[in-house]
Amino acid sequence: MIMARVPSTEGKSRLSEILNPKQREALQWAFLKDTIDKTRQVTGIKCYIAATPPDRINELRLASGPGVEIIPQPNGDLGRRMLSAICYAYGLGYSPVILIGTDVPLLPAAYLTRAISMLNKYQVVCGPALDGGYYLIGTCHPRECIFKDIHWGHSDVLERTVAACRLYNLTYGLLKPLGDVDRPSDLLALAREIKKVDPGHPAIPVRTGRFIMENISMINRTKQ
Repeated sequence: MIMARVPSTEGKSRLSEILNPKQREALQWAFLKDTIDKTRQVTGIKCYIAATPPDRINELRLASGPGVEIIPQPNGDLGRRMLSAICYAYGLGYSPVILIGTDVPLLPAAYLTRAISMLNKYQVVCGPALDGGYYLIGTCHPRECIFKDIHWGHSDVLERTVAACRLYNLTYGLLKPLGDVDRPSDLLALAREIKKVDPGHPAIPVRTGRFIMENISMINRTKQ
């Protein structure tokens, strides 16, 4: 399940220091489409997009391509929306269910496979983000307790999630930490990482890599 906001010129506003509104929207589309492509590299799974705002989700249908279903996110905080997405998939008979976002472009598809495998052993699996949150969470059953009393957007999201697992005696496993892209420094770090790798390497997200290359001179000027 991909948790996604429909790309817009208002999105990724913290990148406005180095990207104009049209560039920010283009980057969001690149992130989303690359994330969908990543799920297609994993066999035996069904991909859904839980999208917001609900009145704009039709904009995603052409962009998502075949085999991807789109559902609206309900109202409420991020925890409620993630729990709702898990409950929806679980209600259709899917288990385990893994939630990911779209702003970790260097997330390897192998990490999705690894998370599925780990859920044979653990009740909850998280992928720690470098900012203290997580880029992935998976579980075999809907578990409201891991989404309650979390300060979403704060640096202690993962810490509080792990504390909830311990409090409710849930076994948990962690993937390797990865960085997401929220701030200008994150995008500049991503550009440096992409420049280190051959453009045709399978680890490079195609559209995001293309965006970086087309806008690299602007990014470099801003950095200087």
